Amino acid sequence: MEPVRSHRNSRVVDAARLHRARVRKETGRSLLEGPNLLAEALAAGITPLQVFALADDRYTASLAAGNDFDLLIVDSRAMDRLAGTSTPRGPVAEFEIPESTTLNGSGLVVSWGVSDPGNVGTMIRTASAFGWDFGYATGSADAWSPKVLRAAAGGHFHVAMMHVKSPGQLTGLGYTTVATVVEGGVSPDTLRLARPAVLVGEEAHGLPAGIAAHCDEQVTVPMPGGAESLNAAVAAGIVVYAIANSLAHPEPGSNLPPT
Repeated sequence: MEPVRSHRNSRVVDAARLHRARVRKETGRSLLEGPNLLAEALAAGITPLQVFALADDRYTASLAAGNDFDLLIVDSRAMDRLAGTSTPRGPVAEFEIPESTTLNGSGLVVSWGVSDPGNVGTMIRTASAFGWDFGYATGSADAWSPKVLRAAAGGHFHVAMMHVKSPGQLTGLGYTTVATVVEGGVSPDTLRLARPAVLVGEEAHGLPAGIAAHCDEQVTVPMPGGAESLNAAVAAGIVVYAIANSLAHPEPGSNLPPT
């Protein structure tokens, strides 16, 4: 655990470059920040390539003692360079992005061009909470960016992920596609679908009309108040909960077994 004295140290500089999407794509690596997220990754069987921590971070030092990763002690200037938060305490871990795994959740939450990392991370967290998987279309925020990882609070390590090209691709995989639309759709609690894929569009513009039109169902969250629309991640959470709840409590005579 030789201390890294300078924020210009090559290992610090190289790791900090992973905040750029291009570098993450080239290297297949990313960064996660914070003790809870590091613990989630370790519990999921992910061993960091290296972990940067401040000298007084005894918790991370204890994790290093029980796990096989390279711990580097850095000063506050180096931590500022590595972290994505305004007042970082660390640790910051560099890791290899896991390869895609087989989809095995009871549903799929799909980010269709949602560009805000916080919203995408929250959607991944929602998928994890309900035992669903996560999909993303071109134009969505990078699912493995440090900001998305932070917002997902460990959800990445409990879901499978896939790149989605079209609603037809999902239909071919056995999903019933559900478009979230601002108006004109059915209430989500009326849907009882055995294998739903919920598509959520960018907050400002929603799903492209052509994509929504090719989905099997369209849903609109009832809003009796004065709001014109919902935050994309909030809408996703409401729709996923409503559909999951309907699956768990099928109507008498339904051919859907309780989950």
